Amino acid sequence: KKKKPKGGWTRIKKLKASNKRCITVTFRGIRQPEKKPIERIITSLPKEVSLSQQPATTPSSSSSTVLPKLSPLSKLLTIIVTTSPIRSNPSTELLEQTFDTFSFGGEEFAYECPKVIVCDGCRVLEDENDDDTNGDNNSSDNKNDTLEEKKDESTPKITRKYANIKQTLRNGIATVDQAGNYREFKLRLRKLCEEANNNDENEKKSPFRNTRVVELEERHGYGFALRHALYHCVDTPYVCVIQHDRTFMRPTPIKEVVTAMENDAKQQIKYVGVSMRSNLMYHDIFSGKYGRRAVDEFKTMILYPNELRIDGNIYGPDGTSVANMVMPRTEKRRKNLEALKDTYRGSHQRITYDEWLSSSEGKAKNENGRHHQLSLTPTLFWYDNTHIVTTSHYRDFIFHPQYKMVARGGFVEDKLSPCMVRSCERLGLRDGHAKFGCYLLDDHSGVVFTGHLDGGSFMSANSVHHKDDRYAAKKIMAANGNKNECN
Repeated sequence: KKKKPKGGWTRIKKLKASNKRCITVTFRGIRQPEKKPIERIITSLPKEVSLSQQPATTPSSSSSTVLPKLSPLSKLLTIIVTTSPIRSNPSTELLEQTFDTFSFGGEEFAYECPKVIVCDGCRVLEDENDDDTNGDNNSSDNKNDTLEEKKDESTPKITRKYANIKQTLRNGIATVDQAGNYREFKLRLRKLCEEANNNDENEKKSPFRNTRVVELEERHGYGFALRHALYHCVDTPYVCVIQHDRTFMRPTPIKEVVTAMENDAKQQIKYVGVSMRSNLMYHDIFSGKYGRRAVDEFKTMILYPNELRIDGNIYGPDGTSVANMVMPRTEKRRKNLEALKDTYRGSHQRITYDEWLSSSEGKAKNENGRHHQLSLTPTLFWYDNTHIVTTSHYRDFIFHPQYKMVARGGFVEDKLSPCMVRSCERLGLRDGHAKFGCYLLDDHSGVVFTGHLDGGSFMSANSVHHKDDRYAAKKIMAANGNKNECN
């Protein structure tokens, strides 16, 4: 800048315009890890563990490790279930169906572990026509009074309306009637839990046993509602987070997973997600995104804990877990399930496991053929689907206010998953993933552990019957030629 004699300022162009176009190309990738010398590896061991105390690295010694006895699962794990207003309120059928599948996690998981149901708040969208119900009898003074009263109310201002009811409720916006149904739903839910807690030992156990209901006055969203439960309602070292419409489809080794996390001396297992349809073949998803060089290191990060080497013919393609699965009701979905099995057999997820079985470690762990080894596949995506996490990892890292990895009103996976990818791009795949410690459980059967009821579209049995009757009536009227009435 050059100063004028009269006190003004003028700009001097230092760069001349160019007729050539400039293209900026940015390359993003996962950096290769640095080769650590042996001295650094030795110094990174815990102080209380000496080199003489380290177990031998031979496969035979790892397969014969004696596991220490742990506390009961009810002392280690708390189940957190999150819910919010949905169309089926005030019916509790959705949560009842979800809780009924807890028995697939084991008797102790279903009936002894403490449970917390977090009911998120909602914003009430008042009807604009409510003010005109009395016609023109109201004077202008009365209208002004009502407007002033509305300004003084603490209800938040709604700046956007959604034509879709499902999306509106998903964003925590409910009408007056929907808010009333939600209040009635919470009353019924409390009564359901009280009856389950007061049942005699001789009566049939209810999965709502040892359950408490926590109501939030304002809308927090899934992430912050979960944070409230972690800070105020949990005193166990591990939590199992379940959304209100996520169900178990077949027997799942919940206790074995918690045992593996408890016995993990390196503390590298912080999150274990239970497989669903979208992440059943995560190995293939990873290889499609990051290429062969990253996949070679990815394979070395797959874990095969001794705690997940389960006796009996329970897990695997021919295990009883698949045989006892809740089969889909429709023929189309059953065919899709069989097609998913066929796809899994030729996936990298299955091929990598077969390669491990043919290795020396795999042969040593499966020498008698009476055990099946489940694996933990590393993931760079934090799935909000049913998962088990160390409580301290959630409190001290994921929800740490300094990092701001979870947004208020949103889901945990939305903002946290990109943070995981950037961490691996900056530090390398192994070191970047170690900060989050996320893994997915797989028994290599090609069948998912959990399903989705879709709470936004879920309707109670009475509503479904009413809907089916209406459709049946339409078909009868169409057969009689009353097409106009059918529409």
